[in-house]
Amino acid sequence: MAPALYVYGVMRAHECPTDLTAGVQGAEQVRCLEEGDLAALVSEVPESAVPTRRENLLAHPDVLRRALDAGPVLPLRFGVVMPDAETVRQELLGSGRERLSRLLDAIQDRAEMEVKALYREDVLLREVLAENPAIAKGQMAVQGKPEEATYFDRIRLGELIAQAVEVKRSVDAAAIVEPLQRLAVAVSAGDPLHERMVVNAAFLVDRDVLDEFDAEVDRLGRERADRMTFELIGPLAAHSFAEGEWIEGSAAWA
Repeated sequence: MAPALYVYGVMRAHECPTDLTAGVQGAEQVRCLEEGDLAALVSEVPESAVPTRRENLLAHPDVLRRALDAGPVLPLRFGVVMPDAETVRQELLGSGRERLSRLLDAIQDRAEMEVKALYREDVLLREVLAENPAIAKGQMAVQGKPEEATYFDRIRLGELIAQAVEVKRSVDAAAIVEPLQRLAVAVSAGDPLHERMVVNAAFLVDRDVLDEFDAEVDRLGRERADRMTFELIGPLAAHSFAEGEWIEGSAAWA
């Protein structure tokens, strides 16, 4: 039985690089499987399911990042395996040709930039208590008392703190996202991964604006250095924009 094919993403055939190595499952070669003017980045895998091991999770975006140097890449999610080349050609590249071409046009000369901002660990609760006297009073009331005797008071206090954090996050996130949004073509805002996360967002940015975008993230981070830490990741393939809802009048990737 022929090996199955792991699919990383889609490119224009004439831009697809032929020198990519180090794919998932230890694949030594990533090749371009062409159908008309499109090509899929694929490598052979011994089975239909690719384990979510660390090395595979790192190899998938690394292939896409390196391919991005040659031209726009429409990334597929991790774990897409197709049984053979004919299936890739017909079910991915052939039947989806018009949509894929449109999406590749939309991300031409653009890249994804991921921005994450987190409150510093010792700052968030201190600010919430300083800005909300009722919460500070409730915090004082339960301090030093047995947990069983203040059980419901602690539950209510936790609810009030969570509400105050959400209001605070909303204000701070808007102040960070808005100036970056002006430099971006589209924005995809993710949910906070934990209570200290202020921003978890991806921005689709024209390549000729990347330096300006980088500088703006740096400015926002310096202004908030006593309260937050920032992380900027990119340029990346447009993972967060691959379904194309941000394109006016487009249909989602089914």
